[in-house]
Amino acid sequence: MISEQLYFQFRTHYVENLDDIIEVEKKYMQFLQKAISSVAQNIADDFNITMELFPFWKNYPPLQRGRAPRGTSIPWLEVGETVIGSHVIRAISRVNPKIRHPGLPSGSDIRFLTNDILAHLDIKISGPNDRADEVVPSPNQLSGAGESWENAGIINQEVVITGARSTMTFQPELPPLYIVNDVPVLCGAYFLKGVYVVEGQGKQPLDYLELICVPNGLLSFVGPNYNQNVTGLFIPGKDEKTKRKKRCRVRMEPLAKIADWRRERIWQRKPPLDD
Repeated sequence: MISEQLYFQFRTHYVENLDDIIEVEKKYMQFLQKAISSVAQNIADDFNITMELFPFWKNYPPLQRGRAPRGTSIPWLEVGETVIGSHVIRAISRVNPKIRHPGLPSGSDIRFLTNDILAHLDIKISGPNDRADEVVPSPNQLSGAGESWENAGIINQEVVITGARSTMTFQPELPPLYIVNDVPVLCGAYFLKGVYVVEGQGKQPLDYLELICVPNGLLSFVGPNYNQNVTGLFIPGKDEKTKRKKRCRVRMEPLAKIADWRRERIWQRKPPLDD
């Protein structure tokens, strides 16, 4: 069984060697970029075949989501998650056949384990009614500082997220690190964002794919403490006042100011040729 002493031994190592965290995060950003780029056109082709199949689902479209939806577009979340997720899982396994997919009861859409990271990769889909320059993670998609130990397990303290007009408390649920076979592996938080446009009824092609790496909780809430020292990186989530588990938003422009490699466009739709 993993002990409190062993956990804090490894946590102290990471806190004292923050560059090790950044090195691993960047390594798997490059790994994911390579894997996803190899299937990006296939993702776009399968994403867009939905339009050809329109007659077979147009009378049974997905229910509108959110509060007071405009009805100008069809919810495309399931299209994005099923298409992108299937291709990405196969792609990362081709790049690294030894990769493992550990059983965890909570986390992002895709989770994979190597000898130095247990990465969470969540797929986000944005249309014209969403902000393309942000991701909205749930608590179980970001790591905390893991500064306490209770009931034989790690505890992340709540953090204060401050925006231009409001403040909220956010409870990250992922640990900053895992221990597998007595070896520490970093917890990584990655997001693959598919942004689509609406050109007509049932015609909602993929516009681009963007890969994002949000800093580990030890970077965000301890070491450089990006939460406090990078204005606008984390801001309160939308429509969260009544929810027990509140989300936050991560804005892309402040993230890229930390390091430009934390935000990489993987694929872009080619503009139509001029007549």
